[in-house]
Amino acid sequence: MIRVGFIGLGEAGLAMATGLSDVAAAHVVGYDILQDEPAVRAAAEQARVQIVGSATGLAAAADVVICLTSASAAISIAEEVAPVLSSRHLYADYNSASPELKWAVAAVVEPTGARFVDGAVMAAVSPARHQVPVLASGSGAEAFAAVGRELEMRIEVIGDRPGDASAVKMFRSLLVKGLEALVLECALGGARYGVSERVFASMGGSLPFEDWEALASYLIGRTVVHGERRAEELRQVATALVGAGIEPWLAEAGAARLQWAVDHHLRERFGGVAPRRYQDVLRVLAEPGTTPLPPVQRRAMRMT
Repeated sequence: MIRVGFIGLGEAGLAMATGLSDVAAAHVVGYDILQDEPAVRAAAEQARVQIVGSATGLAAAADVVICLTSASAAISIAEEVAPVLSSRHLYADYNSASPELKWAVAAVVEPTGARFVDGAVMAAVSPARHQVPVLASGSGAEAFAAVGRELEMRIEVIGDRPGDASAVKMFRSLLVKGLEALVLECALGGARYGVSERVFASMGGSLPFEDWEALASYLIGRTVVHGERRAEELRQVATALVGAGIEPWLAEAGAARLQWAVDHHLRERFGGVAPRRYQDVLRVLAEPGTTPLPPVQRRAMRMT
């Protein structure tokens, strides 16, 4: 019997715990700071989760600890349970957080002898429950994946460095949520001029959305060849948004990012021809002597 403990019995934690409760190989325990509230306790009982009195009590009762609270609490929770962690423990932090935060949690967990897992939940937990796809990295990733197979979980190991799994999720979120925000700003501006429907209709078949590697290469290649013009066009978009009474946050940010790339003389470096692969552009941008990225972005560039 594998003893699995969930710190955090919110919607996601309860859904995973409920699924694991149906697996014969699992015994599930849980702790939540709101567990004394009748609704939380009733939900835990329905999920057949054994409630324990504290986070340290949970760690003492479990072999696998999964923290699913919030990024803001991740380090303090790790510090709270660290005195009872040992080499028998796998400690998986599933919180949506930056790689830097996962490094900090690992620095608390690993001196105890416990193996740390940076877990990135890559889809909606319900209705997949414990079978939701999770990327894992860190010193305990391989062992966690082995336990996951016994527990009918879907764990994909991508490396032994904490932070790598979260980096995938964070920059995927930048793409998805950034696109969401761009569509919103586009729709707001178009609606003020009465053209939103025509804007979206005009996009049919314009971009290769079936293959995101191809899409990245296409778009970044266009930046190489036409970056100056495209940055200026976004500045004009910002002017149009201001005229419609809308703050042009994304248009101005997009113009600034494209101009930053233009200032690296990409067109000259590639002879005015779009490279086939976006990675070729990234290599040029990372060369010594180019305009440096801000510190956090520079670390992220080295990780890729």
